[in-house]
Amino acid sequence: MDAAIYVAIISGCVALVSAAISLYGVAFQEQQKKLLIALQHKLEQESKKQTKEQLVKELIGKYREPLLTAAFDLQSRIYNIVEISFLQIYYINGTKLEKEYASENTLYVIAEYLGWVEIIRREIQFLNLIDVIENLKFVQLINQINQTFLEGRIDRTFRIFRGEQRAIGEIMMTPLSANNNSPSRECIGYATFVLKQKDPDFSRWFEKLRQDIEILANEPVNHSQRLIKLQHELVELIDFLDPDYIRFPKKFRTKIK
Repeated sequence: MDAAIYVAIISGCVALVSAAISLYGVAFQEQQKKLLIALQHKLEQESKKQTKEQLVKELIGKYREPLLTAAFDLQSRIYNIVEISFLQIYYINGTKLEKEYASENTLYVIAEYLGWVEIIRREIQFLNLIDVIENLKFVQLINQINQTFLEGRIDRTFRIFRGEQRAIGEIMMTPLSANNNSPSRECIGYATFVLKQKDPDFSRWFEKLRQDIEILANEPVNHSQRLIKLQHELVELIDFLDPDYIRFPKKFRTKIK
């Protein structure tokens, strides 16, 4: 074989091998680049998740005390209505002032609880924590209570539709100057609540509930199913928020039988 041809063949082979190695190198680099991008994305997602989980802990910590108190007050009132005839004693047989208190304060403890739930819901939405918090027991407990309020298969006394729950929660909110880890909103107090009942736009949201109190006071045995279920679920929420019985002793968390 002519030396020139041999050299040309060898050179061609070397060129092909070099080209193949070069192409493989480019493909390898591209693959490595994709892997690095995927890894970086995963790390960023994990970082965001950890940041959101921290925000969830801070959110629960911020609203633990007011929600715990509101839940306890509501379950306590339900317990007193069902177990010790609170409405018969004070609404039916009490003085004018006692009857007013029995009605208005019962409305208030329901509204205050819904107010704090609405505040928390808005905070979750504002901080974009839905993807992290929706599977937490904290939210599951609250959602179950909301569901019991609107359950249609139970006697309609004290039934509150989801939109009504949120509307009541909305009108109960009042702005509060944020202070470190303190809530930026709070619920109006009882005195303000009573005064606002003179406003038709405010009081309209409580007309049915006020009628329900009248019904329950006169026929306690026939209309307590929803209340008993709510009381059980509120106790479970209280147990979650105060598992060591620091705020409220265990003896005050008795479920209605």
